[in-house]
Amino acid sequence: MQQHAGKLLMGCLLAAVAAGVFGAQVADRLSSGGYRYSQPDTQHAVDVLAAEFHIATRANLILTVHDPQGVRTGHGAAAGRALAQRVREHPGVTLAADPWSLPQATYLFTAEGHTALVVVQLTGDERTTSATARTIARQALKTPGLAVDAGGSALVGEELIRGAQSGLERAELFAIPLTFLALALAFRSMPAALLPLTVGAIAIALTLAVLRLLVAVTPVSVFALNVTASLGFGLAVDYSLFLLSRYRSERMAGHPLITAMEIAVRTAGRTIVYSGMAVAASLIALLVFPIYALSSLAYAALSVIAAAALSALVIIPAVIILLGPRGDRLLLPRWPATGGDMWGRLARSATARPWLWALPLVTILCALAAPFAHVAFATADHRLLPETSPARKATRHVQDIFDSRQVDPIWLLLPRTATRDPALAAYTAAIRHTPGVARVMLFPGPSNTAASVVRVVPTHPSDSDQAADTLARLRALPAPADVLYAGGTADRADTMNVLAAKVPWAVGIIIGATFVLLFLFTGSLLLPVKALAMAALGLTVSFGVLVVVFQQGHFAHLLGGFIAPGYLEPSLVIVIVCLCFGLATDYEMFLLSRIREEYLKTGDTRSATITGIRQTAGLITSAAVVMTTVLLSLAASPLLMLKIVGIGTAVSVLIDAFVIRPLLVPAFLALLGQANWWAPTWMRLLHQHIGLDEHQHPPAPHTPAPSLPTTPPRTSDAAAKNPTP
Repeated sequence: MQQHAGKLLMGCLLAAVAAGVFGAQVADRLSSGGYRYSQPDTQHAVDVLAAEFHIATRANLILTVHDPQGVRTGHGAAAGRALAQRVREHPGVTLAADPWSLPQATYLFTAEGHTALVVVQLTGDERTTSATARTIARQALKTPGLAVDAGGSALVGEELIRGAQSGLERAELFAIPLTFLALALAFRSMPAALLPLTVGAIAIALTLAVLRLLVAVTPVSVFALNVTASLGFGLAVDYSLFLLSRYRSERMAGHPLITAMEIAVRTAGRTIVYSGMAVAASLIALLVFPIYALSSLAYAALSVIAAAALSALVIIPAVIILLGPRGDRLLLPRWPATGGDMWGRLARSATARPWLWALPLVTILCALAAPFAHVAFATADHRLLPETSPARKATRHVQDIFDSRQVDPIWLLLPRTATRDPALAAYTAAIRHTPGVARVMLFPGPSNTAASVVRVVPTHPSDSDQAADTLARLRALPAPADVLYAGGTADRADTMNVLAAKVPWAVGIIIGATFVLLFLFTGSLLLPVKALAMAALGLTVSFGVLVVVFQQGHFAHLLGGFIAPGYLEPSLVIVIVCLCFGLATDYEMFLLSRIREEYLKTGDTRSATITGIRQTAGLITSAAVVMTTVLLSLAASPLLMLKIVGIGTAVSVLIDAFVIRPLLVPAFLALLGQANWWAPTWMRLLHQHIGLDEHQHPPAPHTPAPSLPTTPPRTSDAAAKNPTP
């Protein structure tokens, strides 16, 4: 690499520029949806109901038509009928249902008859329907003699796309300068701070190119752009920080430049690779969910993690080699006061009195996590848009003046069933007597079909848990034929059911992959279990905060004064779980790498823990501050979806870096003592063959530990002060 450092660096920069140009317009190709699951049978029912019965069960555009003189008859009715016809003739419209052409749709009028709904079902993917909805809405708003408002999921999606793009611009505006400031304070060197920023910029450019390639083969959620750009930038900066810090430590210890670089790449670089694998393993779990908002995020995240690690491992050594000894004046002006002595004293206290630290801290964290017991889940809707959003206002207005149970009932499609079949009459009677059912209507099919439709109006709002329970009871009824279900209640129930069914598989993947990687990294059976427990504790604290802030609405004024939706969107919670587990394992590996390195030298768990905490805690907290800065840029977005992901992940990162890693981990390591390194014989033998081990293996667990000196071990002044991975 020494001979080709310049060519390698130039090649990386040219590749980054090309990737940035190639992916510059990727936001225009991303989709706003992907948060709902549609069963093939449900989609078939939607198509049949639209084509044969002219029923829009999946309307994604709703036009509110208002005339103070009334819209049932007269000028208002004529203008409304003409508007519905114009909408119906638009090429992107599958169906436009209105109360003037459908006598049975009187529920599309308000009681006083001054307002009516035109319910429109559009064709195409989310981006196509959003564009079509915006075009139709602009034309409809200009209807003479009528006051027209437009809402619905297609317009909500269009505003989500614009909000996500605005969120990325805010991230670029705030995150990069604040990150540079944090790095400058950490390194006390402008060039040293610029180097990780450069690596982060390269990782983002590569991310955009990857997303551009992904949209050619699969729908990609627009939020993949925000989340993966933030994740890639944060990880690239973190990895650069760890690698550059280790190099600085080795140089200050007296090693020649090339030797210091080799040691840094072999130790910190090795940890970076395994850390990237740990983060990737957590995000792979998103692939088990049949919802492309999650699966596309997984594909993008895996790519950006690889880009971040590769960029750091190539750019940092190449720059250092090119600068040569003169680079020390730029990169090693003086080592910052990162609090190594303070963290060392805290670790000494935590290992000396582990119960005194562990019990109060765990109690406090559990108390912060307690609100999560009251969590309420619901699928994404207009309530995640800002209060000033036109689509949110229009959709909310429809809900205020119309009965959602009537506008969006439960539809049952019974194929191959004659309308005079006695079994159908009995089935309809059973539906009518089902708890939670307010009204039942039977619609016979056209003469060219043997299908029939049952319209069920629940007693509770269509988006409520009670309506979902009613649907479950309907599905449990014996039916004369195969029944297909459609409508908003069915869509929401299907989404919640499939997410709940896949969560155990995702959790199993995260736990299994994290355990295997940490075992390969440490050779221990208990350390991976401890790491998983600590990560879960920090994660539940984050969820408790999310419930308090975003479900209950407390402290909302501190985040822009939003109106709390009253629920958490389950797919966002799943994303936070995967991100937080990955980042927690990331910091765990950096910490354990130094603790294990010291343990292999001394055989004393307590002294190795204190030394490892002293050397890494300051660096981990600096990296956490950088990562939190990037994540909080998401919280600056007007979209609640980005706020939730940003705040939820940032809280977990801060708790992990400032409480769990420097305080709880040493306390639990002290409680376990030499048992930390225990593993069954067969696992020790397995680790000897396939484990990540560049040193001699740790002493056997029964080896007596030497007494800990009253003063910190004096390896070298630089090593005692410098936080290194």
